[in-house]
Amino acid sequence: MSSSVFSETLQAITTTKLRELSKKRVIFEDSKSTLISAAKLEQNQQQRLRILVDGVKQCFAVKTANRRGRSGRIICGGSNDPDLEVMLKNLERFLEQARFDPTVSPKLLGDWEESLLKKLNIQSLRFQYATLYGELVNEWLRAEKVVPADDASTASESFEKINRAERDESRANWEKLVFEPLETDPKAISEYLQVLFGMDGGTPQSLKALKALRKSVEDFETSLSTPGQFNDEVLRWTINGLVGSGLLSDEKRAVLKDFLASSVILAEVADVLNMRIAAISTWSWEGEVPVEQRRHVTGAYHVYIDEELLQAIFLQFIGVKWSVFFKEAFTNFSNYEGAWASLRTPLSNNDIGVKRREYFLGHQRKKPSVQGKRQEIYKSIFFMSQLPNSPFEGSTAVEGEEEVEYARPKIRSKRVTSSRQDQFTDFDFDTFDMQPQFPAMPVQSAMPQQHLQQQNGMQQQPVSMQIAPQMPPPPPAGYPGNGVYYRKASSHQSILIPFNSDEYDTVPDNQKPKTKMETKQYLLHLLSTELLINTRLHGDFTCSRSEFYSWSPSLPHSTITSILTFFGLSKKWLGFFRAFLEAPLKFTEDGPSAETRPRKRGVPGAHALSSVCGETILFCMDYAVNQATNGTNLYRMNDDFWVFDKNHETVVKAWAAITRFADTMGVTLNNGKTGTVRILHEPGSPSTGNPFRTSPSTSQASAGVPASIDPSLPAGEIRWGFLIMDPLSGQFVIDQDMVSTHVAELQAQLSSKSTSIFSYIQAWNTYAGTFFSSNFGKPANCFGRQHVDEMLSTFTRIQDIIFPSSNVVQHLKREIETRFGITDIPDGYLYFPTSLGGLDLQNPFIGLIQVRDGVFESPSSILSDFLDSEREAYRQASISFNNGLVSRYSNFDPNFIPHDGNVFFSFEEFARYREEFACDYTGNLLSVFGDLMGRPEKEGIDVMGDEVAKIEGLVREWIKGGKATDAGYLKWVVKLFGEEMRERFGGWNVVEKGLLPMGMVELFRSGRVKWQG
Repeated sequence: MSSSVFSETLQAITTTKLRELSKKRVIFEDSKSTLISAAKLEQNQQQRLRILVDGVKQCFAVKTANRRGRSGRIICGGSNDPDLEVMLKNLERFLEQARFDPTVSPKLLGDWEESLLKKLNIQSLRFQYATLYGELVNEWLRAEKVVPADDASTASESFEKINRAERDESRANWEKLVFEPLETDPKAISEYLQVLFGMDGGTPQSLKALKALRKSVEDFETSLSTPGQFNDEVLRWTINGLVGSGLLSDEKRAVLKDFLASSVILAEVADVLNMRIAAISTWSWEGEVPVEQRRHVTGAYHVYIDEELLQAIFLQFIGVKWSVFFKEAFTNFSNYEGAWASLRTPLSNNDIGVKRREYFLGHQRKKPSVQGKRQEIYKSIFFMSQLPNSPFEGSTAVEGEEEVEYARPKIRSKRVTSSRQDQFTDFDFDTFDMQPQFPAMPVQSAMPQQHLQQQNGMQQQPVSMQIAPQMPPPPPAGYPGNGVYYRKASSHQSILIPFNSDEYDTVPDNQKPKTKMETKQYLLHLLSTELLINTRLHGDFTCSRSEFYSWSPSLPHSTITSILTFFGLSKKWLGFFRAFLEAPLKFTEDGPSAETRPRKRGVPGAHALSSVCGETILFCMDYAVNQATNGTNLYRMNDDFWVFDKNHETVVKAWAAITRFADTMGVTLNNGKTGTVRILHEPGSPSTGNPFRTSPSTSQASAGVPASIDPSLPAGEIRWGFLIMDPLSGQFVIDQDMVSTHVAELQAQLSSKSTSIFSYIQAWNTYAGTFFSSNFGKPANCFGRQHVDEMLSTFTRIQDIIFPSSNVVQHLKREIETRFGITDIPDGYLYFPTSLGGLDLQNPFIGLIQVRDGVFESPSSILSDFLDSEREAYRQASISFNNGLVSRYSNFDPNFIPHDGNVFFSFEEFARYREEFACDYTGNLLSVFGDLMGRPEKEGIDVMGDEVAKIEGLVREWIKGGKATDAGYLKWVVKLFGEEMRERFGGWNVVEKGLLPMGMVELFRSGRVKWQG
């Protein structure tokens, strides 16, 4: 059902139900008025109470029947209020007692009378709020019709003019970029790739891995040529992915959902698309492709295409198939032994350092270890994260979870060297062309199992008594290597590829991030954790980060086809990709006579095939950094990338590889999101407080020993969202000036939504709640409690600016009173969900208060504790050695004896491999790493007695009926406001179910906010 049809249907249903509600309300109020008047005329208390009991039955339409000569007996289940039925039945029996029993006091009779009058008043109140709910829905639907998505007619004239000017400018710049080709040099790209992948005297293993990748491409193309690619099952996952992609309009998504409901339609669609893929070499767009601009919560304008439905399904299928294939192929390449440099220091069994360590400590395991955890995080979470593992992965992004824009650079007329930041002008086209929304892969670092055991009081074995790990099975006969595993390279071929089992692991599925935003938050936590550890243990830490300049709309087509050619795509499929890239575009707002122009640069936003184009190119950058730095990880999410290391020269090498890649591929960097920081540990600094001295990328070092930054590294600050790295503390802090800018934007957006309470709340929840919360960064132990307190104070400041003399709750209450004449509105009415008749206002303070006490107050202090634990472990290991308790049976060379084997080795040698090998003592570095990465558990509200089942039942119903999933937040709201709500409305439901279309309202409200601009 399209948005407009849905709106009209909801309007009709609401109008009908409001009419019926009005009738019921009039009948009830008339009966109530007559009843109260009759009761007031009766002087006898018992008789007055009987009148009230009979009258309440009539007011609430409680069904009665004559049974065994007794008239007016209540039929159980005959009304919508079973509690009322029980109350009336009991009162009738109590009145019988009072007729004969003189001990039933007048006070007790008075209490019963008061309870009946309260029931009547509560029902009047519920009718009043049910009517209000319906009027709010009608107000909201009228506002949706009056204010189109691109018209800020209710906002101030200046606000409207500014937004229109921005929109027009963004379109003009986007068109200039997209319709003017940038031709890169295919020969230079080919030569670059040949050197990178070992075709010009490089690593033989890289060349072998490349040949295996190309063979898998050939096999995959063959598999796509098999007849009958489309069937019912395939169309279902294809359509479901397309519906969640954000590509199509509401109307077209509604049509696709109708497709899913009909097997007959799916069969017909499959027939057409099977014919289309059989003729893939002659595929074309078959006419113009409409495009339109949409404003996002960030204030940026994104350009979307709106292709014909069958075309969209066809391209989604091909895009997902190639995405899943390349994810597997690149993963196999990275696992090929010797092709991908490992993050871990190369340590052979013959290494004298390893032999000495095993002699003094016993057999050494490489997992679990800090380096193993780093490798695991990179491979499971960040490596090729924009490509799905299977066709069934879908987007789970939450509206408002978008990274704030820093600057909007202007278009440059010609490409400049990416390392020359000072030549950039300032316009960022990524604000205008949306990137594909594939779910991020893995996430959420778990606390190591050994640390969990320590917390539970289980003691680890002494260092000298470590148990030898289970040895890996022998390799298949005929394959080279020593102690390596083998994996099938692809489901499309039978080649076996060797890889080292110590270098690869995966994060469990239940610890993986669910959205792109969660993955970004995880990276911030990883960066802060590494900063704390490396500055304390190694005294130095450097981080450079950037993203590419207008990545999606600016990719040169010649670069895309050169990369795909290098990886072995056939001429048939290269022709298809060229046709896809050169879409004939036409803006819908220009009318039918507008010019249609072929795209000459960039890729269509929100397309699975766009991810294929982008990720195949960026895989080459990942590999270039890996080879240049001998294994350092480039943490990348689409074109947003970060590189950091304890070794300053490593970052310099990585950046040199990045700039060479960019210059070769014809892409440049966004100076607004590019920067470097180098942080040194001050000798003799305390374990708490500010242990850092930093050198920002301006090369202006602090007092003391200079912390020089190589001039080849990019200038600029390290920032993300509203966070900026403080050059004095090494911590992320909130950029309050940037917040103020967006508060002004929020004020203007709220003003444009002022004609509808529902629209106002929806905008507030998305912008003030989700958008701000996401860009402030999620609380974590590495950020510390100061970060949580700063978020709380910033949210307070936001409300103080927008509501100088009140707050959002008081503002909404005044608006409702002014428009609908209802006073004394309980706070819970605003916070309770719409499914219960509330307004579903979100409170960002609750979640922060829940975690505040669970975050480390001083993150750096845990490293002081680690150093103490390491010293104690060294002392215990020395005792074990001197007492002859070291077991060397499982050592790789049990007969090795060093020349100084009679004296236990030094602490420096003991600590040298603290990140490389497993350390089983309490408080080891791996457990510290996990603790710093940890997200605090939300502290819930205590509930006692029979409240537990009631509140949990309500929360389950709340989650099931709406979009909220945070049970802790919901319990907090119920406990905070529930008592007043039950007192006012006789329960938690403000509006009786069935009186109004609350389910449809929930569904309609789940749509995207229409931001004015």
